[in-house]
Amino acid sequence: MNAAHLHLMTVHVPVVGCWGLFILFLLSAHFRDERLFKISCWLLLSVLLLATVAYFSGPPAYELLGDQYQLDQETVEFHAVLARSCLLAMVVLSMVVGNALIQGFQGENVPRWQRTVIIVGTLALAGFWSVAAHWGGRIRHPEIKFEATAPVEAVKPILESVDG
Repeated sequence: MNAAHLHLMTVHVPVVGCWGLFILFLLSAHFRDERLFKISCWLLLSVLLLATVAYFSGPPAYELLGDQYQLDQETVEFHAVLARSCLLAMVVLSMVVGNALIQGFQGENVPRWQRTVIIVGTLALAGFWSVAAHWGGRIRHPEIKFEATAPVEAVKPILESVDG
């Protein structure tokens, strides 16, 4: 297994995970289920760990692909900026979630405004991760570009010349 495999396996977790967590946080608020809220908080922290792996496996994956394929540098750089921003936003939200968990450990109630921040933040992150994933997909899948009006050619591997 190389960095490209690791990146592809972990990069989907924050995208799908944040959408799922948004639903779980909504359900915990609707049913006033404290146990579901705590489980969702722990899951969000777990998703953060896998998002970190996905982020740091990105540059080595790019190096592997750059040797074999012609890649659009602008798309790669914009994807990297989006991914970094998503990860940093998730770290900030994780601090709010961690604070809520600590409040629960100390027997305090988590205020409604804090729960609302967590729900809205998770929704925002889900959308943000989806945009970053779209731009990541554009690196190797030019057919998903919105502005393409003519048929799009697939990314072609760089062939080494054979002397003979």
